[in-house]
Amino acid sequence: MKMLLSKRFLFLRRVAGSTISWFALVALIAVVPTFAEKGGITKLRVLAYNVACGQWATPEQIAEVLKPLNPDIVLLSEVPKANRGKKVKDWSHRLGDALGLGHVRVGMVSSANHKAPNWGDVTGNYGGKFKSVLSRTPLTEGKDFLPEGSGWARASAFRVETEINGRKLALYSLHLPGFAHHKRQPTELSAWEGSKQKALADHINAEKKSYDVIVGGDFNEWTDGLVMRSFSEETKMANATQEKSIDHILYRSKTSIKLLEKGRDWGPKNQNKDNVKSNGCLSDHPWVWCELEISEVD
Repeated sequence: MKMLLSKRFLFLRRVAGSTISWFALVALIAVVPTFAEKGGITKLRVLAYNVACGQWATPEQIAEVLKPLNPDIVLLSEVPKANRGKKVKDWSHRLGDALGLGHVRVGMVSSANHKAPNWGDVTGNYGGKFKSVLSRTPLTEGKDFLPEGSGWARASAFRVETEINGRKLALYSLHLPGFAHHKRQPTELSAWEGSKQKALADHINAEKKSYDVIVGGDFNEWTDGLVMRSFSEETKMANATQEKSIDHILYRSKTSIKLLEKGRDWGPKNQNKDNVKSNGCLSDHPWVWCELEISEVD
């Protein structure tokens, strides 16, 4: 990695000439993507987080606790957008700027058609439950997919594409209904066959074989439950979130892929002491994250 940065520095120095100062060069180096690549191996850090409409935290507050993870891709659900008439910067772009992720795409579908003021942020400027993707590398224009199946309407998965070190990736950020909050868990196969997760699995299986696929967000289904196990089996995707959780990151590659690290964290619990639903945290969901090692394309 040091050798790679050294080569980039020498290149920047040659093209900069005498018009760019030492400090400007350092600034240019700082914005170079931080993907680790050695001997055909790419390391990628992915994070998924249901931000609960920003009800209990601003994008800048959330970024402050996520920065140490240094994510390359962030998949967000229940993201608010600026309310009509509010001339404010987009919520997801604020978070992207605070994390140093310069590429942001935001979906057009709010889960269950939820809007402000009942589903608004702490400032009253934003509302809704949209999905967004933040990335170090450029993203294509996104597209919302609304799978058919049981549960509340207007559930969606927001899909974008990116390219990292020559690899094409399809990225999905989602928020789907499930049985995680039900007291009685269905055990029959129909729970899977009639689910929106099943419809999404069929959609993912139709992806081009040349694409790696990463899916993350709020599935509302437990890790060891029938639906998540079936989703993983049908799509041939591995679940990086191995703890008991309803938020997951799954991945599939046409070449060898290895899970190096993973985690699940609620963050600081003293942010909203009076709010029982969020347990004093920045959201009523923890974030999940993983670091993947992807081998060179054959």
